[in-house]
Amino acid sequence: DVPWTVSSRELKEYFSQFGAVQRCQLPFDRDTGFHRRYCWIKFSTPEDVQNVFQKDSHILEGAKLVLREQSRRRHSQQKNPSE
Repeated sequence: DVPWTVSSRELKEYFSQFGAVQRCQLPFDRDTGFHRRYCWIKFSTPEDVQNVFQKDSHILEGAKLVLREQSRRRHSQQKNPSE
């Protein structure tokens, strides 16, 4: 979980040590006004992603971050059946 006190800018700065961060999304909950305690980070290359997973643990403001690698979206690779 991302600590309440961490901003998307801080996350981007932290993860940029592993490679070029293309996008950092920290979704907010409209009802509470707080972010949802998770974040999506998009790196420029698969190598950058691997750099992140080389490190055993990631601590930000005293909280350990749990990381998961998102698989590539499959629908972009499907061919049109009418072809």
